[in-house]
Amino acid sequence: MRNFYFNLFVLLFLVVLSLAVSFFKPVNLGLDLKGGISMLLEPDMDYALSQEYERYAKDIEEKIRAAGINVLDLVVQKDGIKVEILDQKDTQKVSQIIQKDFPRFVVVSTSKGEPLIKFKEEEIDKLKESMVGQTVEVLRKRIDELGVVQPVITKVGQGRVLVELPGVLDIERAKSIVGRTALLELKLVVDSGPKEELEKKLTKDTELLPSKNPNEWFLVEKLPVITGADLKTAYTSTDEFGAPAVAFELTDRGAKLFGTATEKNIGRRLAIVLDKKVMSAPVIRSRISDRGQITGQFTPEEAKELAIVLRAGALPTNVKFLQETVVGPSLGRDAIQQSIKGGTVAFVLLVILLLVRYKTAGITANLSILLNALLLWAGLVLIGATLTLPGIAGILLNMGIAVDSNVLIFERVKEELRAGSTFRKAVELGYRRSLSVVWDTHITLLIAALILFQFGSGPVKGFATTLTIGSIASFISNVYFAKFFLDLLVKLRLLKI
Repeated sequence: MRNFYFNLFVLLFLVVLSLAVSFFKPVNLGLDLKGGISMLLEPDMDYALSQEYERYAKDIEEKIRAAGINVLDLVVQKDGIKVEILDQKDTQKVSQIIQKDFPRFVVVSTSKGEPLIKFKEEEIDKLKESMVGQTVEVLRKRIDELGVVQPVITKVGQGRVLVELPGVLDIERAKSIVGRTALLELKLVVDSGPKEELEKKLTKDTELLPSKNPNEWFLVEKLPVITGADLKTAYTSTDEFGAPAVAFELTDRGAKLFGTATEKNIGRRLAIVLDKKVMSAPVIRSRISDRGQITGQFTPEEAKELAIVLRAGALPTNVKFLQETVVGPSLGRDAIQQSIKGGTVAFVLLVILLLVRYKTAGITANLSILLNALLLWAGLVLIGATLTLPGIAGILLNMGIAVDSNVLIFERVKEELRAGSTFRKAVELGYRRSLSVVWDTHITLLIAALILFQFGSGPVKGFATTLTIGSIASFISNVYFAKFFLDLLVKLRLLKI
């Protein structure tokens, strides 16, 4: 009797707790149920590689010249850094310098016999993996700033990223935030004016950038004073005329660099460059240390979005949109209604079948299935899981598996009764002799669900989540408490099977 009252207390506690959780905290709905946007992105690796080669080119050139090798020029290409040298015999010396001082690179010969410095294959693979990882992290930060509930940002296949935004239907706004590189650079201006005139002054240490005014271009130093990596935060503000703007604050390191640069260049213009476009180019009037402002005729919404992407950080490279899908909320509502109808019909048929086949024991099986569903739903809500259409399929599948466990146990109980055992002894022996098989079934299901969760993505993870929680709930309700229900029927002399 002590065990009976303990089990009754635990049962009532779990039921009340599960009902309270389910009532006060709604479950998060996925893209296919709530509607939203799905985008498949791919980082531009060619651009990323060319940027990496650009970053190393100056150091490599200094090393080669320091070794006494006559270099005409270093040309950065997407497939490497081409070294133009006077004497082809110096190719071996270039290779030795690279091997010693730049072990990530290897030297090959072009069709004209000139040395071409490029990343080793394993380094390219590492860079690709790093770029995809950084892209996922930056996108996650940006989308968190938007306040999207339960987004999906995950790596898919080789070098692609899947982004799902439940509840977001404005695809252009989503693309402007997700796909924007948001590379902020502050560069000293060499000159400004029409593009044709500035092209004559272009050197390898400068670059030509457009501005918002199509008739004005800027010749700026290639090496930035600071970049977006030196930002501490960014937020919306207003400029001196009351127009929307974005203010930013710098880290300690950024403030030190910025203060030194502005102090040395008072009177010069400083270009604020965003994604290779000059937003403004104010004159440096005095030393500036830890803060600044970006102006450029923004709307309030544009200023807000720019502040979001700057706070989250710049993407490591450009991204290409490979696929875009908008799922309307009406489709999700239809899916939920059809799932409820299908689940209700299936459950009613199941109740009838169990009652006909197992009489009063079927009542305990039905109670166990209801308890299983309640525990599963409360578990999904507690961990903040996102319910998807495959997740609903997982719930219904789990109910079927729960029935399978009851059927197995009931058949063992019936065998013991046919062997002449009493009801109490038949229940005990039936559970004891079928328990190992039920354990194996649930553990196998858990392993399969965990594998799906680890290696799957999006809807597959949703299916695996419901299957995992459902397996645990099934063992609690359809094994532990199902026996409690049968024992209760035995005590009341109402068991028929």
